[in-house]
Amino acid sequence: MALGTLSFRSRARGVTPEDLPSALRVRGEIEWIVSGVVPEIAALAEAVGPGHAERISEGALLLRFGNSVGRFAVGRLGTLFVQCGKWGEDTFDALLTELTEVALALPYAADQSAGLPHDRTLVANNAILMHAFLYARQLILGPRDTGLASSMAAILADPHRRFEAERDRVGLADARRVDARSVARLAAGAEPMERARGAARGLALAQTLRGHLPTHVDVPRVLHSVDTAENRFVQAFLGQLAEIVERVDALARARPGGSPFWARVGLDCRDMRRALRPIRDHSLWENVGRLSHVPAASSVLQRRRGYRDVFRHHLLLRAATRLPTDDVLSRLLGMKDVAALYELWCFFAVVRAVEQVLGRPPDSAERPRVDDVQVDLPWGLRVAWSEDVAVYYNLTFSQAHHDARRSASLQLRPDVVVRVRAGAVDTMHVLDAKLRIERSGAAGLEQDESKSFKWSDIAKMHAYRDALPAVQTAFVLYPGDEAEQFAIGGPEPGAVGAVPLVPGDGLEHLVEHLRRWVTRTESR
Repeated sequence: MALGTLSFRSRARGVTPEDLPSALRVRGEIEWIVSGVVPEIAALAEAVGPGHAERISEGALLLRFGNSVGRFAVGRLGTLFVQCGKWGEDTFDALLTELTEVALALPYAADQSAGLPHDRTLVANNAILMHAFLYARQLILGPRDTGLASSMAAILADPHRRFEAERDRVGLADARRVDARSVARLAAGAEPMERARGAARGLALAQTLRGHLPTHVDVPRVLHSVDTAENRFVQAFLGQLAEIVERVDALARARPGGSPFWARVGLDCRDMRRALRPIRDHSLWENVGRLSHVPAASSVLQRRRGYRDVFRHHLLLRAATRLPTDDVLSRLLGMKDVAALYELWCFFAVVRAVEQVLGRPPDSAERPRVDDVQVDLPWGLRVAWSEDVAVYYNLTFSQAHHDARRSASLQLRPDVVVRVRAGAVDTMHVLDAKLRIERSGAAGLEQDESKSFKWSDIAKMHAYRDALPAVQTAFVLYPGDEAEQFAIGGPEPGAVGAVPLVPGDGLEHLVEHLRRWVTRTESR
């Protein structure tokens, strides 16, 4: 195949790697047996790392990636791309970007930090630095039409200018524009004069000045300057990105032992530096000064093409510490667990859907936890609309609780819980994110495979419904296209089922269910 002489054989019928220029793409949810010469096998094992590669003989490896996506540079052999179903790094980055945008818009409590400032403190802490790097990497190396390259192309093609009026003294022959001040100086005799000669004596000005003409004239001059607050802001933002790259590159180079994870980070830094260099070396910046403050109220930053995008990226970079990420950074920067991120994305999708149902943004939100090691969503994190409706992330139910969080048996922790209060009664609705690849047939995957929920997922929804007295409905969220609902009768009627929720396809199904739940509870 494309990686040297290495041969990839899948354990699923009819599935083969995809050849790319100097690269190979494989499916992460399938196990692969790779054979080849010892040096190339060793290079692949080192690039992938022990978490995904198992040596089954001197010349063979067993690769397992599960729900992860990512890319591995295998030295001179090329690059190995790993995708999960049809989801690859581009899908992961799109989910991460959307998740960041939603997190930025939440009304965090007033006593909590408002995010990262636009200064050097952005990279003062390595934990925060790595999360800022994650966003910067997606911005610089992501799709060209939505990333930094597109925004900067618009700015460099037509930079914002300010116009300054100055005065200048020019010879009469060079005067192209005069104003009231120019005429007033002539009338007052403030300009040096000389006798007009030849044809110049017939000029109206010479006749008015009794046969004389000024040698020089005071005229207005309009200067076009690119040294604007908006351009200073863009230049400072580029410098901030470059500093993030340099700081992370220094961390990567300081790691002993040639870790595959830090080796990949180092390669990313190299690519990011190359992408930034022509933008930062552009001649525009030669005439732009240092930024003293962020012109947040500028209509140019808020509306003009290119500038508004950079300003948005600035805000999202400041929000980088709000990203709910795993405590092992390599899961996001190296191999990326799309199932874990899909769960987080679903939580914020539910928040957006409730906002649509209620017709207003949330009133309060608890902030993700930030410490020296990680930034993540703590169990039980709440986004609320007054006391009426709240959405919780990984809310714990147990026998120890004597309220709506009581469990009749086991301790349970659904991915997302929507609480609706009607009077003094709390009704709960459980939503569990499931990113799975449904396999058909014992030997492998069907050609028309699709992402789907499993019937065992529906059984788990029954477990939630039976064990948690306050829970009225329990549904699976999955990236498919078919909704399922099974009504449950009794004194407290409810339902279990599945709701399709595909990134980029809208929230219609989810909004429909949430509207029914909220309306039904409020009408009691």
